Amino acid sequence: MSTKKRMVIAVLCLAGCLTALPIPQAKATDVDVSSASSSVMPFMEYISNINYEFKISNGKAMIMARMNGYVAITTKCKVTVELQEKGLLFWNTVKTFSAVEYRDFAQVDTTYSVISGKSYRLNITFTAWNGTDSETQTITSDTIKA
Repeated sequence: MSTKKRMVIAVLCLAGCLTALPIPQAKATDVDVSSASSSVMPFMEYISNINYEFKISNGKAMIMARMNGYVAITTKCKVTVELQEKGLLFWNTVKTFSAVEYRDFAQVDTTYSVISGKSYRLNITFTAWNGTDSETQTITSDTIKA
């Protein structure tokens, strides 16, 4: 048998094997995207829930940041909110607000005057304690133009 015939038979056998054998496939599990939460957060031992609102209207930034710890586990909560303004190259902290509570929740709820035409965002740090152990979660909000 000639070399050409052997090559053609080998190619045909290879093609037949590739089409006859099943190819393993991976499929992602179904994910429920209907929930209201828009971010994936890791499981925390002391922080149960965190959320915030950031709006700018009529020259005022309306800021609310709240955290809940686990009842009977979390002994102290602290919320620190940095209102940041976009500079030429960097984000500059304009004002810092914070709340510390010796219980299982803390909240910052305030307004602050901002300059029209400037861009602002929040950098929020949530910290919860159980005795001397603590954990922290940090979030940066979307940018809003005043």
